Amino acid sequence: MKVLLSIALACALAGCSTYQAHSNLATPYAPTDPSRVQILYSPPQRAYTSIGIVSANHYKPGWTDPSVSDAIPQLQAAGAQIGADAVIVRADRSNNDRHVVVEGEAIKFASDSNQR
Repeated sequence: MKVLLSIALACALAGCSTYQAHSNLATPYAPTDPSRVQILYSPPQRAYTSIGIVSANHYKPGWTDPSVSDAIPQLQAAGAQIGADAVIVRADRSNNDRHVVVEGEAIKFASDSNQR
């Protein structure tokens, strides 16, 4: 019984975070490693190309409000899905219901643009 309860709880918590990624390219890039996707809060100084829009919705149980940093793993996963080198955070909002939604622009640095 404890095993079933543990599995049910794990499944319920796994559904607490979601992400979406939408490429704006006719030929999308191959997926990248999520741990290598940089999270930026302003445009980088080096040249880049916008490759899509990503968003993350993160639910945080407990007593503290969720923040943008709680959604970073989902942003990285969303960016990686469409081949991004980085995600520029463009907007975030908290719905006062333990959720934070973060939206960003997925980018590919110009030096990597020939590797599709």
